[in-house]
Amino acid sequence: MCSFRYILMAILSVALMQLTSCGSKEADAQQDDEVLVSVGDSVLTVSAVVRQIPRGLDPADSAAMFRRITDAWVMDLVLIDVAEKNIPDLDKIERMVEAYRNDLIVNRYLSTMAEQAGSDVPESRVKEYYEANRQEFVLTQPLVKGVLVKVSETDESLDNLRMWMTDLNDATVDKIEKTGLRQASAYRYFRDEWTEWSAVAEQIPYRFFDADAFVRSSRNFETTAEGSVYLLHISEYLLSGTEMPYEYARVKIKEILRASDISAFRRKLTEEIYGDKIRQGILKPGIYDPVKREIKTTNKHN
Repeated sequence: MCSFRYILMAILSVALMQLTSCGSKEADAQQDDEVLVSVGDSVLTVSAVVRQIPRGLDPADSAAMFRRITDAWVMDLVLIDVAEKNIPDLDKIERMVEAYRNDLIVNRYLSTMAEQAGSDVPESRVKEYYEANRQEFVLTQPLVKGVLVKVSETDESLDNLRMWMTDLNDATVDKIEKTGLRQASAYRYFRDEWTEWSAVAEQIPYRFFDADAFVRSSRNFETTAEGSVYLLHISEYLLSGTEMPYEYARVKIKEILRASDISAFRRKLTEEIYGDKIRQGILKPGIYDPVKREIKTTNKHN
């Protein structure tokens, strides 16, 4: 036991010396000769472990990481060796790994080609899709427009902020932004874009039970929590179940059309590649047509 500890400490000492060395040729040559452990034909050297340890760690952390890396390497190779000899369906696992690898390669290639083909969806096409399918775009939560301000309870501008937020217009917004936000810890202006109510509510430490009822009845709202005052003004709202406005739905529609374009491009590209391989004699269809993805019909005459 004592000899084992001595050897271990000696190895760690060498590793730590190499971590702090200036990288001389003699030190590099010594690293190459220091074999920590081997499993079959695989060999782990001191230098291979040291390269994985970040510079600047204290000796204790370096030694601990050195040990973890070495132990992990031994465990992986020994267990793999045992598992390969004792798992009855190793061939199945290897086929699964190969299939997964092939899927990754094919999907990366097709995705790369699709990205190169362009990703922009014309606005006219988005509008056309919206008009043809607008009944499918229904809100599942309220949308709101407005302003949210968070300030300290001791903010000297608080009374003015309350007054301006209650009577919100371009002029009062200008006053809020120029003189009322000097000590504000949060300010969100969303009068020009529809915003999901949940995105606003999560910034206010208050439990809103019924989102639709709240936005319908509360044009101005104030609450205090942990020394801060939250002022919310809702200038416009749309309730759940309402048809999505175009400016809100367009983002979702672009995602739908983009996904459809990529899928169509992948199918077309695959068919073109199949066609090329058939002409080259590499792909040879039998009764199955890989381009049309169907079994060929044959007319048999007696």
